[in-house]
Amino acid sequence: MTIEIHTPHEGLQEAIVKQAKQAMIRLSNKFKSIARMECVWREDNLITPPDNKVCEIRASAFGENLFTHARADQYELATNEAMEHISQQVILLASKENELPDKITTTVKV
Repeated sequence: MTIEIHTPHEGLQEAIVKQAKQAMIRLSNKFKSIARMECVWREDNLITPPDNKVCEIRASAFGENLFTHARADQYELATNEAMEHISQQVILLASKENELPDKITTTVKV
């Protein structure tokens, strides 16, 4: 699995980056079909300062591309919310992978 992390030049604590990296590794260990995860932290200049800290997470799992983002007044809160949401997306996608298809089509005659 590939993990990519993009951080702003200032304002983001190293502990938050380590926590997010560990959460991504735990998620990839639980779901082996995750091929890539990317986490981007940035400050949105178009939004007023209370909620301008943004965490975006992209994941490639089970052949699908997933994306989520969260805004908060602190990077830690935005990261926790985004990680929780991407985890739910991966769990939902994994549960759909184990389901039977709605319609079974075959060209084999019995």
